[in-house]
Amino acid sequence: MCPMEDFAEQPRRRGRPKKQQFASEAIQEEPGQPEHTPTSENAVQAHTVLSDEQLAYTLEEEDLSQFSSFLRHILKHDRMEITRIANEMNVAENTIYRWMNGRSEPRPANLKNLLEVLPEHVSDLTYVINHTFPGLLESLSPGLREVQKDIYRHVMEFVTTMVDDDARQWQITQAIFENALQHFDPERRGLAVTYAKLMPAREDGIHSLVETTMRGNDPWPYALENHAYLGSTTLAGAAAIFDRFQTWDNFSESERFQVEIDQFERSACAFPVTRSGRISGVLIVSSTEFGVFNNPIACQAVIEYAKLLSLAFPEKDFYPFSLLNLRPMPDLKWQRAEISQSYVKRIIAHARKMSISRQEAETYVRRDMEAEFEEIGQIQLQQRRSMEENIKQK
Repeated sequence: MCPMEDFAEQPRRRGRPKKQQFASEAIQEEPGQPEHTPTSENAVQAHTVLSDEQLAYTLEEEDLSQFSSFLRHILKHDRMEITRIANEMNVAENTIYRWMNGRSEPRPANLKNLLEVLPEHVSDLTYVINHTFPGLLESLSPGLREVQKDIYRHVMEFVTTMVDDDARQWQITQAIFENALQHFDPERRGLAVTYAKLMPAREDGIHSLVETTMRGNDPWPYALENHAYLGSTTLAGAAAIFDRFQTWDNFSESERFQVEIDQFERSACAFPVTRSGRISGVLIVSSTEFGVFNNPIACQAVIEYAKLLSLAFPEKDFYPFSLLNLRPMPDLKWQRAEISQSYVKRIIAHARKMSISRQEAETYVRRDMEAEFEEIGQIQLQQRRSMEENIKQK
């Protein structure tokens, strides 16, 4: 069994080439010497020497675990990234190299921390950790399991047997949302699962997402009551723009200026719903409890539900990421009050005036309200930034 990283390094074997000594020396600072920041030219040389030399005398690639092989794949030629990870995890750079080389195994707590410092790789990294260290992540997360295979079976059954697009979409979304709600909140402490789809593109791109489906436990309603618009200042907007998993769980005034917080939220996460490199919307999970999505099992579950959800929607609902041009939207509390008061009235009035169906009228009203809210959202954003500047100056 591989030694743990906090054990002392093993003595050098006889006959090992001296080149290994050079590699080790290259990554250790001289005692008492100040840290040296290389020039860009030296940095390039350091990257090559450190990576190639440090990885030269180790197990053959085919003998490495999936974990070590994946870590080498994403970090092999990036000394700056290795330094960042080591600093954030409070471990030595040599420790990261030993994990990459298969010379030692991370402690369980370090595996969990590794997921937190590499959010862009959380899905693949969780997979290789579960394969290399079966059951370890679950043991760190009592009470929360991986997504069970039953929901996959149900979704695939709907995909393969249902002909009507609308019926298939409804069945799949209902199955996923009910399963997710039970999975994340079996004790009904307070959680909401929401899907927000991209609004149709305008001449200069897509300006916002709009909430379309939700399932919640108290204090949230069971089903969506008001379809708010989510723009560039929301967690969902960030997930769409950066095409990556986004989390939030710091209930502070400074965070409020950076991301729009919905009522009751104490932690939340968002992940884009994609297919073939295109995006249809974002899956959002919100909780009344702090720190829910610091748990890698919870993060991986959200990602899996989002990937399953992509099977619910027709191809026409997916757009190239290049069309995203999200704008700030008004405060969510303000939006919900305004929509509750005027949305249905505007749809009825528009349907009568234009002699069209309510469904057609709703499409026009949503588009008109998006444009109106965009103007208000820009004003509110400027006001929030002004408040933030005032706080910084005090």
